[in-house]
Amino acid sequence: MKNLVIVESPTKQKTISRFLSGDYVIRSSFGHLRDLPKKTLGVDVEKNFKPSYVVVERGKKIVPEITKIAMSSDNIYLATDPDREGEAISWHIMEILKNIDRKKFKRIAFHEITKDAILGALKNPRAIDMNLVDAQQARRILDRIVGYKISPLLWAKISGGLSAGRVQSVAVRLLYERDKEISAFEVKDYYSLSGRFKKDENQFDARLFKWEGENVDRYTTLKLFAEDYKYRSSVFDTKEKMLAVVKYLTPEKFKVTAVDKKVTSSRPKPPFITSSLQQESYNKLGFTPDRTMKVAQKLYEGIAIKGEMRGLITYMRTDSFNVSDQIQKQAQEFIKKNFGDKYCPEKPPQYLKKVKGAQEAHESIHPTDVNLVPDSIKNSLTPDEYKLYDLIWKKFISSQMENAVFEQLTVEISDEHNKSLFKVSGRTLKFDGYLKVYSDEEEKKDDDNNDNMTLPPLKKGDILTVVDFDVQSHSTTPPPNYNEASLIKTLENHGIGRPSTYATIISTIINRGYVKRDKSRKLLITELGKKVTEKLIEFFPDIMSLSYTADIEDKLDDVADGNVNWVELMKKFYSSFSKELQEAAENMKSEKVIQHTNVKCPICGADMILRESRYGKYLTCSKFPKCRGKINLANNNAERFKAIKTTEKCDKCKDGYMVLRKGPKNYFLGCSNFPKCRNVKQISQAEIDKLLASVGENKS
Repeated sequence: MKNLVIVESPTKQKTISRFLSGDYVIRSSFGHLRDLPKKTLGVDVEKNFKPSYVVVERGKKIVPEITKIAMSSDNIYLATDPDREGEAISWHIMEILKNIDRKKFKRIAFHEITKDAILGALKNPRAIDMNLVDAQQARRILDRIVGYKISPLLWAKISGGLSAGRVQSVAVRLLYERDKEISAFEVKDYYSLSGRFKKDENQFDARLFKWEGENVDRYTTLKLFAEDYKYRSSVFDTKEKMLAVVKYLTPEKFKVTAVDKKVTSSRPKPPFITSSLQQESYNKLGFTPDRTMKVAQKLYEGIAIKGEMRGLITYMRTDSFNVSDQIQKQAQEFIKKNFGDKYCPEKPPQYLKKVKGAQEAHESIHPTDVNLVPDSIKNSLTPDEYKLYDLIWKKFISSQMENAVFEQLTVEISDEHNKSLFKVSGRTLKFDGYLKVYSDEEEKKDDDNNDNMTLPPLKKGDILTVVDFDVQSHSTTPPPNYNEASLIKTLENHGIGRPSTYATIISTIINRGYVKRDKSRKLLITELGKKVTEKLIEFFPDIMSLSYTADIEDKLDDVADGNVNWVELMKKFYSSFSKELQEAAENMKSEKVIQHTNVKCPICGADMILRESRYGKYLTCSKFPKCRGKINLANNNAERFKAIKTTEKCDKCKDGYMVLRKGPKNYFLGCSNFPKCRNVKQISQAEIDKLLASVGENKS
């Protein structure tokens, strides 16, 4: 019996080949073999949005080979990834091989590439889940319609080469709105007070928490400022107000009015899902979401450990916290053996699913074998692979451990007339529990909000002496610019995008020139991004609405669950979208501005025009397309010449001049009449240096 197993990546093919005998032939599709055409819409909106799929370029070589093997196979196992995209890839493969008996096709899915998982999947094949396929297809068609219908408008009204995306444009809007908040922000001063108190020979500090019954601590003040500081008498917005309080309190006597001592516990956070992995990897490792997903893909598909390919983690595109009984049992045994029984809870922790549409059959991101301790396989991993695997391994082990236990102490102090209330609090770690392995960013924030100082023995009624008061000045700060981690968190909170899309969303909006990453890794909207966003908000309020975009995501989840027909979803969407499109075509004002400069074209000497694309500003010859002289402008506005005219006539067409141009490797001479004349010549380094020096250009 001959069995064909089709996966979507060559690494996955190599890893799975370890587990299957000679009866199986493993082949990779290298991703999607069919897609919508590149140069046309490829969707018939008049006929139930019927897509016209074509075989992608690489598929023209792969399809004949797979077809030949499939023809002689008894079973064809479609073993692509366990998500909508993977389901769609399998369906497209089956559609391409449409002349082969349908009974031969069997869909298998697994969440980790291990021998047990592969063999288990082969014993439990199923049919293609058309609900998942329809959900993927609906998303693809939605995105295609938005991109192909809006982009030409942007070309005509703003600049060529621009594009819009159904989810990406909403992500840019978040940055646009944040930029407006920061620009409009007014810095305000405010003041806080702490007192140094003494009991016997022991001194300690406490913060003024309430004044005349109203909260005045720093954290509450910040909140009050954000709401409406002008109408809050409790906000000390001048130093004089605070000094008046100090003057009143200086002769006062103080006593301890409350001592609250209690034991609290902190539960470990759940294992990683896609969004939390991307955020934590960014915060702790400095990895961009795209980098995180590329490294995770390698860990999932297989790494050579002592000469054998092994999948080290479960599938990395997931929004489920689910963990199999098998891996939980393995984790319990590991924790007891390496840390002791007290670190292992009696019952394995259970974590609720993250979002609507999260499939409980899916797994969270965790090691396939907890006994593969990161340090034991460090030599088999690249530095990036080791760092990410170490993060995933520690996060998972900690998620299966006991709670951390703290002793929380809060002391309240009042003056004899009860006008003031000072407070000092802190916590002491009594049992580290999961913190022995992994500490989250949240725990650090909790500690920042505690004073965490050593206090003398105190009890209610103790009389205290004031040593002195300290008035601290503060200023309100605007909301921070997004970074990649905080943008993903915001998208997730709004229900925009799904695990497989976050990294792509961010890389797309940066590549389009709508957003840039500064030196501190903050994401900043560009002038081009602002201009495009303002136009889209004005004419496409639905597409640019956060709630509408989130609702579409929910509807796609409903399609995947079989509760909504994808064609009906498309009809409802297109009904309102087509109206907005028509209005935009008629009423959107053009903002194309031709800005002439006094810079002369390095080829023909004519004036140059300032233009802007997603790659930045540049100068182009006013005689374009007859003359193709161009100067790119760097961020510092220094001119970098891409073409420098020489006095040498072209010996081929006898009409043009030879122009110094820069290719991917070095400079060369080409005819100014390109593309009509394609004459090219090599040039010596000495001549290059001379020509570059003539225009003040650095050859490097």
